[in-house]
Amino acid sequence: MNPITKRHRRLFAMLYFTFGLGIMSWVPRFSEVKQNLGLSNGEFGTIISTGAFGVFFALLIIGHVVHAYGVRIVLIISGIWMFLAIAGITWFTSPVYFLLFNMTIGGSISAFNTAITAQAIAMEKELNRSYLPKMSGFFAVGTLATTLLAGIAAKFTSVQIHAGVMSAISVLLLLYIVKELNVILIPANKSDAARDAVRFAQFFTSFKIDWLVNLGLLFGSLLAFSAGDWASIYTREELGLSKSLAVIPFFIFTIGIITGQLEYARFEKKFSMVKLVKWGGVTGGFGMAIGVVTGRWVSDYSIWAGVGIASVGFLIGGLGCSFIGSIFVSQATKRSKLPASVVIAQLNSVNTLIVFVAKTIVSLTAQLTSVTVALLVPCVMLLFVGAFLRNES
Repeated sequence: MNPITKRHRRLFAMLYFTFGLGIMSWVPRFSEVKQNLGLSNGEFGTIISTGAFGVFFALLIIGHVVHAYGVRIVLIISGIWMFLAIAGITWFTSPVYFLLFNMTIGGSISAFNTAITAQAIAMEKELNRSYLPKMSGFFAVGTLATTLLAGIAAKFTSVQIHAGVMSAISVLLLLYIVKELNVILIPANKSDAARDAVRFAQFFTSFKIDWLVNLGLLFGSLLAFSAGDWASIYTREELGLSKSLAVIPFFIFTIGIITGQLEYARFEKKFSMVKLVKWGGVTGGFGMAIGVVTGRWVSDYSIWAGVGIASVGFLIGGLGCSFIGSIFVSQATKRSKLPASVVIAQLNSVNTLIVFVAKTIVSLTAQLTSVTVALLVPCVMLLFVGAFLRNES
């Protein structure tokens, strides 16, 4: 890898920003997508969760693809399809077509995420300091920007036009950034490529499940997944806000994530990772749970008071879980002798399946009870995430 300059670091942060900007462009408007499909909360939550199957099948080989053929080609191919598919899926009114397209989006996101995370870990080693949590912060900044734009766009244009414009911008940014970063991106391992080392069976022969890390990642990340899936629906259906204002709690949640991730370097100087994960989970879980429940109750008397209370809960939840996922991913690469791209793919493949099960439980809870009760499931799980990180790891 060539020397990493300040400009390279800025461009790489911009790549994470673009990732968040593009893939989250339609998420704040999920309530409109659900209406277009004519689905109930439980049905929509379940069909959204099927993206996990695309993620899983992509992860069967993507770690070895990144290792053998390099980061650049994976970022370009998966990134272009990912953004274009998001633009296209918003036009569907058939749940069957939506489901199939959603799985391809899941696969392309997993490929892109594996490549960009492997690159971030390589840069972390080169720079000899914690880097992944900060990059995740820039992803969250992109999410925040697209959430804000979604709230504005909802007043003037359809979700289809909005997602199309954001996807086009994201593709152009992606191509420019990858071109400029090419000199520092992890190159192809020509010996592996020449031996055709990327084989379906190889994924399994080198496969190892680190349950401590996988369960920690699940308990620490499900709140973020659930907030992305359900925040706007919670705000519209439980609190009674309009579609243009329904993004407020998720917007606040994202601010919490950004703050926590960008300040992580300061936190780790004062506290051990074990304490950060333990108290981040406890604070985030309790804060979010109290906020969504109290906000729902108060909204019966004053909508804006309820929104304010719920937003505080979302802020605390975002802060609490902001850096936990990055810590477990970094721990996974340190605990394995395999290439980082392969470890990340294996970690995510297992996590994808257990997250799918967990998200399905959240969806069924929303269907059988309410979205408020459903959001309590990841809050309770977050409370116990500290049990999965040990000092010796």
